[in-house]
Amino acid sequence: MTPYFRILAICLALTLALSTSLQAKQPTRPPDVWVQCEADELAGEIVPAEAGALPLDDAPIQAEAGTVESSPARSVLEGNVRLSRGGQRLQADKITLDRPANQAVIEGPYTYGDSSQALRGKKSATVDLNAQSGQFEEVDYYLPGRNAQGSADVVRVDRGKRRTRLGDATYSTCARGKEHWELRAHQLTLNDATGRGEARDIVLALWDTPVFYFPYLSFPLTDERQSGFLFPTVGYSNTFGFNVAVPYYWNIAPERDLTLTPRWMTQRGFALGADYRFLSPKDQGQVRLEYLPYDQHYGGDRGSFNVTHRATPLPDTYTNLRYEYVSDQTYIQNLSNNLRFLTPNYLDRYFDVRYQGDWWQALARVQGYQILNSGLFSRTGRPYQRLPQLLFDGTWPPTAGGFNYRLHGELVNFQQDNAVTGTRIDLWPTVGWSLEQPWGYFKPEAGFRYTGYQLANTAPNIGDALSRSAPILSLDGGLVFERPLQADWLGVAAGAQTLEPRLFYLYVPYREQNAIPVFDSALMDRDHDWLFRRNRFIGADRLGDANQLTAALTTRIIDGPSGRERLRASIGQIQYFADRRVTLATDALADTTASSGLIAQGELSLSSHWALQGGVQLEPDNGDVLRNTLDLRYYAGPRQLVNFAYLMDRDQPGLDVNDQIHSVDVSLMWPLSSQWRFMSRWNQALNVSRNLETLAGLEYEDCCWAVRAVARRYRGSTTQAQSQTAFYLELELKGLSRLGEGLDALLQGSILGYQPMSRY
Repeated sequence: MTPYFRILAICLALTLALSTSLQAKQPTRPPDVWVQCEADELAGEIVPAEAGALPLDDAPIQAEAGTVESSPARSVLEGNVRLSRGGQRLQADKITLDRPANQAVIEGPYTYGDSSQALRGKKSATVDLNAQSGQFEEVDYYLPGRNAQGSADVVRVDRGKRRTRLGDATYSTCARGKEHWELRAHQLTLNDATGRGEARDIVLALWDTPVFYFPYLSFPLTDERQSGFLFPTVGYSNTFGFNVAVPYYWNIAPERDLTLTPRWMTQRGFALGADYRFLSPKDQGQVRLEYLPYDQHYGGDRGSFNVTHRATPLPDTYTNLRYEYVSDQTYIQNLSNNLRFLTPNYLDRYFDVRYQGDWWQALARVQGYQILNSGLFSRTGRPYQRLPQLLFDGTWPPTAGGFNYRLHGELVNFQQDNAVTGTRIDLWPTVGWSLEQPWGYFKPEAGFRYTGYQLANTAPNIGDALSRSAPILSLDGGLVFERPLQADWLGVAAGAQTLEPRLFYLYVPYREQNAIPVFDSALMDRDHDWLFRRNRFIGADRLGDANQLTAALTTRIIDGPSGRERLRASIGQIQYFADRRVTLATDALADTTASSGLIAQGELSLSSHWALQGGVQLEPDNGDVLRNTLDLRYYAGPRQLVNFAYLMDRDQPGLDVNDQIHSVDVSLMWPLSSQWRFMSRWNQALNVSRNLETLAGLEYEDCCWAVRAVARRYRGSTTQAQSQTAFYLELELKGLSRLGEGLDALLQGSILGYQPMSRY
């Protein structure tokens, strides 16, 4: 390589090293996050990436200059100097090479750009070709992928040591000259050899006012996590007062980390939380715990524990562990659901081992519970522990003659204090035949179900060994009629409408089952699919007798060009040819109604934004409404949506009005302007005149920052007499972090379709 082209290569390489070092090592954010941002002054220097371009090392160097002078002492390129190599562009007024010292001087102003960053030097840059180092003065930079910009008074690059030092550097995602927030560092060292950066005397300024000072900060230059304090969270609730938490993150190893969170609550006291996570190719898990040495309001120590673990120890073998514990029944309600328990009524504890074969799967499980809401189980009974449970399900592929075979098997040991306990085995083999054509289908099926028990702690007149067996016969058939649809209805320019009648006959002879205990059975929830179930009970303790015929009709409207289903409506009813004598309770009367009552449901896609679905169930005797549901949704995006849901369900046999469901739920997220949006939710239990949740809040979003304020009044359930009040305030500095109480999980749980304004 000639000395002339060597100058160009070194200048380009050092400038690229400088621009790469200045990049903030954070994941690229979605482009729509920055839609409100004006273009940076250096945006025009970005070079669009070209598909199929040569690798950088293979690309030729091209140079343009007004004049070129060369002598044994020095070489000078002057007058709109332009250097390019692949997707790199360097422009300067003048480049001078001191041949004896082997140094190059780039005289400013100069600019550099490629597809991911742009630089602007206001003064000069000196490049030592021997040491492959350089010094750049008064540098501005722009990173389009992160919408970040900043400057540095001086930058020293040592390409040989892979190290860059910056003096008086800044970083912000706000518009240049309008920095609502900005990070300022007196000294910044970026060491690519170790993958670490060090900053000293760091100041976070909001609206040009310093608000945080950090004497020292060490951080990774890649996506590698780094130990250190995270931004604190602040919130208020009437159950714990003002809440301040300052988490510390410990990056133990690339596959393990621990977050320790000291937490102070003005009405409760001090608490310490810990969140340990681990990940490997074969397993992953998380352990969360929190401990209060003394709760001022409760009058004692309190704590909680939550562990989850999933693993693949062997091929096609999976394990799943979940264990939850709290010190008392009101812990979750009093201290907010910080550890993400599944339900405030009971805590689940189980360990599963599952094997997935080609046509079958097996599961081994142990399962128990911690009951937090005893009143919920006062009538239905506490759930039994399964110690253990073994399940097998096999579905073999159809034979050449169209026959198919299935087998369901279960062996489970039920345990509970002061109750009937025992072991249950349940076997259910079936054989079926299937005829499927475009015009319809016919599927007869025959099965035999055997359930046997070995019991303990039974009543004196009940034996220890019980069993039940019965055949299960069904016939399922349907037709499909289709006609072209040309009318422009529901936005369908051309498509089809179907009419699909279906008949389903089920026969199960009556078997006396009153002596069999109810370990895990319950009445199945009624919906359109319930019309075609082979057992009206969940679980194996009850097998419903049946001599019945279901008649149903479904119609669909399908958009021709897209194949999208615009309308689906179904209606059906069961006609009973015999009374249903099998019940859950021994003293319950047989069901003597002649039909199930009509069950109808439908889904309507009004447009790409509007959707409507609902259902109605009628009483079998008088035609009164037994259940009514309606869901109306408008979704134009995560920042503009409306949800309306209504549910009335009187199908709660044996329960009083407080346990039945009659509720309305309205939520919305609506823009007030390009920067403001309003959010709210109202969830009311009409049957007990209790508000379950009222939420209202505002969000403001600018180019580089956003703020959210939310007020919430809520109850954990309809039985909770006293409501709780909470206030949340969150400030987000886009591209940096958030200050305040994390609201994403709360809003996503309250408002269907909500997504955060911006993502990291």
